[in-house]
Amino acid sequence: MASQRTLKKEIIAEVMRLFDEALIIRAVSGSEAMQAEIEDLMDDIMVFTDDSLRRVTHPSGKHNPQLVKAYYRDLGHYIITNLTSFSERLDDFVEGL
Repeated sequence: MASQRTLKKEIIAEVMRLFDEALIIRAVSGSEAMQAEIEDLMDDIMVFTDDSLRRVTHPSGKHNPQLVKAYYRDLGHYIITNLTSFSERLDDFVEGL
């Protein structure tokens, strides 16, 4: 397992990449409706970031190594799934330009 510090840095790096891409798409889009949708996506990304960072530091089953390992495995799946979803949503906006 990677350290919590490393995991947090990786989450923040990926989220910042997505957030930067969303800012660029928002700046390029001319439609007010699309800008509002992108801002909603950016809000979702920020909520995801806060939730993920909180979950990294508070594993369940702290004294049972098997439970901690399962917790971080599930957390990794949660993070990858959401990052992929955000990336796909951004790709849809790019296609709509």
